[in-house]
Amino acid sequence: MDKLKDHMLLGVIIGVLVPVLVYVTLAATLDLVSSENLLRESTMQVIALFVNFPLFRSILTKHKKDRLGRGMLLSTFSLALWYIISHEMLIF
Repeated sequence: MDKLKDHMLLGVIIGVLVPVLVYVTLAATLDLVSSENLLRESTMQVIALFVNFPLFRSILTKHKKDRLGRGMLLSTFSLALWYIISHEMLIF
């Protein structure tokens, strides 16, 4: 982790890739384990989104990569906003 450059764009990329990979892994694992889906798709999306927070905290506190953390935070908030809008939780 110390070899990563402290760039905001890299943080955005990591902040998007980690939840996507966790979601795909979780969906594939649940598909292999059970014929019926044990978790709703929205629950798997929230779990995948929350995986970013421990990684985000580690990047900020342990590795002192502020710009990388800002990029991760930006992508996490963007994904959370997309989740809220796509599930019609926000009414104007």
